[in-house]
Amino acid sequence: MTRLQDYARQLASPMELLGEVSGAREADLRRLGLSRQEARSLLALADVYFGPTPFTRRQRSCRATKHCLATLKIIEKYVSRTKSKRDAWALRAELCATDQDVERLARTRLKEMYPPRQPEKGVRMTRRKGGPSTLSITGDSDFIADLHASINEEKPLDSVENIFFRGGATARPAATTNIIIQLDELDEILSGGGEEITLRLTNGAEISGAKLVEKRLAECGLVTLVHPYEGAVNLYRTSRHASEKQRLMAGAENPTCPWAECNYPADKCQIHHLQAWKHGGETNMANLSVACPYHNGVNDDDPHAPPVRGRLERRQGRIVWVPPWANSS
Repeated sequence: MTRLQDYARQLASPMELLGEVSGAREADLRRLGLSRQEARSLLALADVYFGPTPFTRRQRSCRATKHCLATLKIIEKYVSRTKSKRDAWALRAELCATDQDVERLARTRLKEMYPPRQPEKGVRMTRRKGGPSTLSITGDSDFIADLHASINEEKPLDSVENIFFRGGATARPAATTNIIIQLDELDEILSGGGEEITLRLTNGAEISGAKLVEKRLAECGLVTLVHPYEGAVNLYRTSRHASEKQRLMAGAENPTCPWAECNYPADKCQIHHLQAWKHGGETNMANLSVACPYHNGVNDDDPHAPPVRGRLERRQGRIVWVPPWANSS
């Protein structure tokens, strides 16, 4: 066996190597020519898989893994994010046994183990030594949206100062954003039974159907009844820019930017051509979507070019983000 073959074997099946490392000292490995970083990495792995632990059964099952040395290091990167030894060994055992994508599974399990905490409503002050301070407000999404609507975006701090200290407070704005109601929910809302129905607004807020009935809408307020219907307003190739009616309908279909985990409100989004205008795309509702300025800019417009960031597509009537590693429709 050549040195290269032996090296490859040790990387592909590392448990024999880690068993040999177990009990050694860093100085012993350094004398063999290993760097300080690699020596410490091997010692840490050896301690996990061969060191003393109350979870001996899980440790034995982990030693049977078929993962290579590099993957074991990745596993430990995610295991280090757990909050107890029991959770650490549970995650490690599952990752060692899986033949799926280790990193994707690890991220999924960590989110399940430690779901993000729901922020508490209130006002918090953050003071920084020698720097600006922060006043943050947490509340229901429609309340925050109304607060934000009262602020002049061109001079936000001056606007807040005027509202707080100069008698510039205004009445709470009436809802003039677009409210999206599914047709099958309309009867229940109008009959007063909409407490369990959540409605989305194109300014990013959410309110219950019952709250909508209580909330007074301005005469110019907009309510869109959504029905699975495509191409209601089509400009084809006569104009690149969407009409105001198309903008309203695109926002009704997607109240926020449909890119994965983006919550940018439709009222502030740009109109995106799913098939790019420069590639022959038409300005029809079936080919339009809202997108925040950032994701509209990074979208992979050319379907024939190597994917980089992914792209928005319409699939089964809905706008979805297609990641670069997925097959395009």
